[in-house]
Amino acid sequence: MGDATVPATGRLRAPVFDTVLRPRRALVRSTALSAVCSAVPLVVALVWVTLPMRWWSLVAGFVLLLAVLAGVLFVRLGSAFLGIDEDDVVLHGVVTANRRIPRARVHHLVLVTTQRGTADRPVRTLLAFDADGEHLFRMRGDVWGDAALERVVDVLDVRVDREGRVLPAREVARRWPSSRAWYERRAGIAVAGGAAAALVVGVLAVETIGLLAR
Repeated sequence: MGDATVPATGRLRAPVFDTVLRPRRALVRSTALSAVCSAVPLVVALVWVTLPMRWWSLVAGFVLLLAVLAGVLFVRLGSAFLGIDEDDVVLHGVVTANRRIPRARVHHLVLVTTQRGTADRPVRTLLAFDADGEHLFRMRGDVWGDAALERVVDVLDVRVDREGRVLPAREVARRWPSSRAWYERRAGIAVAGGAAAALVVGVLAVETIGLLAR
C-alpha cells in the first residue's frame, strides 16, 4: 500500500508541495466501517463462545490491543500522502516509515496491472526505479486511485514502461523482485503465519485445559 524501499528519514515537517496525492477517501471510510461493524463484533463473538470466563481479563487485553492497532492503521491511512515538488518526492505511507527521495533520482516508471487470483479484480500498480534499477517506491491503484497513478506519471515526466498484459502477482514479483513490500517477502509472511499459528495453538491449549479441569 504505497510502500518504498529506500532508507527512512526522520520526522517530516509539512512543507507545501506542487502536487499532493492522498489515498482514496472511500478506502478510508470503508476501512473504519469494516473495523467497527465487522471485525470487532466477530472477535467478541468468537471469544464469547470459545473461552472460559476466567480467561476474560487476558482476552480483553488482547482485543484492546487489536483495537489500538486498528486505530493506528486508520490514522496512518488518513494521514498518508505522496508529495512532489521541484526537488523531492516525499512518501508518507500507511505501514512504512516516511521517505524522502530526490526527484532527480527517479529515472523511470513501470505501470503494470496485477491480479492475485481469478476472483480478484485486477489492480494497476506504479513502480518507480532509479538509473541503476533500484526500486524507489510503489503505488497501488486500489489505494491511491488510477487517476493518482497517471498524475504521478505526468508530473515526474520520465520514461514510462507500460505493461499491456495483466500479470499474476507472482510474475510481477519475479520480474521486479525488489518491488515487494516487507509483508510480501518470506520474512514477513513467516512472521504473519507464525503469529496466526500461535493464536490458534493458544486457543486450542486453553480449550484443552478447560476440558481437563472439568
